[in-house]
Amino acid sequence: MISIECFKGLPSEYEYFLTEKYGSFITTCSYIRQYYPTYDVHYMLVSENDTLQELLVFGNDGSTSRCFNSLVALDQQIIAVCTEKLFEQYPSIRKIYIDASYKAYTLDKSILFFKSDDHILSLPSDIDTFTAELGSKTRKHLRARKAKLSKEFSEVCFVIKSGHEIEETIVDQIIQFNHNRMKNKGKTSGIDTAYKNNIYQYARHYGMVVYLTLDNVLVAGCIASIINKEIFLHVIAHDNNYSKYNVGEVCVFQTLETAIEKELQTMHFLWGESELKRRFLAKSHPLFSYFIYRKYSSNFVVTKLKVLVSKIWINFKQSNISNPIRNGILNFRKKIQSQ
Repeated sequence: MISIECFKGLPSEYEYFLTEKYGSFITTCSYIRQYYPTYDVHYMLVSENDTLQELLVFGNDGSTSRCFNSLVALDQQIIAVCTEKLFEQYPSIRKIYIDASYKAYTLDKSILFFKSDDHILSLPSDIDTFTAELGSKTRKHLRARKAKLSKEFSEVCFVIKSGHEIEETIVDQIIQFNHNRMKNKGKTSGIDTAYKNNIYQYARHYGMVVYLTLDNVLVAGCIASIINKEIFLHVIAHDNNYSKYNVGEVCVFQTLETAIEKELQTMHFLWGESELKRRFLAKSHPLFSYFIYRKYSSNFVVTKLKVLVSKIWINFKQSNISNPIRNGILNFRKKIQSQ
């Protein structure tokens, strides 16, 4: 028989259960405490025959509750029962947000969104096995890059630090590399001061940093977190002045080798397409987000209509039918500009 118990606050005494059960960097007390300090946090223990089966953590903020069980694949029945329980417990909550689920649920009064992809690599037992699976060009380039570094620099050093060994100055440098790279591409980095502080503080709990120095100059680094047997790559960056050596890719490969040595099972490259992820054989896994509404919610009806209109508009823009209209608008703009 399934039973649900509700408690207020962070389930700190269940941190080990969370990491073992879900293996997600988001589904930890340390992450919630660091990234969502103002949320009113509650959790539910889901037991069957007095044995704990699931632990769901929610954070209330105004009329919305966020489920912190992310980058996981929860059973749909568990989600349905727990969200119904939450609505009963907190009458002021109008909707519940579930972020980054590996499962596409068909929940009542819910709206599903495609979020992104998590690019996941299943790690082999040794680095030689992995290297053998790579494409011949990738293997050749990796060997050539390492040889070039050894030839042109007197000291090539990879440094690996974990938890409280990680210095804030190193994190700052790697993130500055990221900012510089984005600026060169004409883009703005998504890592602001608050995120930088959060990622550093969280790294001191579950983090690992791998960085490359050439003649004692830091030129590339990876910031990751390790939960149970999973490693998550949060930041990959390098100094633009060393781009010709592909030091970023070399550093990622060293991070991968370190993960294999630690007998980790999977590496999450997380969201965003890139050639590097494809070369390193990471497979795309779709992630979904949901808003779950109360029964008879007017917000649900309004949001559902907005999503429907948005989908129709996107499909129209992508169809051949819209081509004459778009061309007409374009020609009209050109005429206006030429006058």
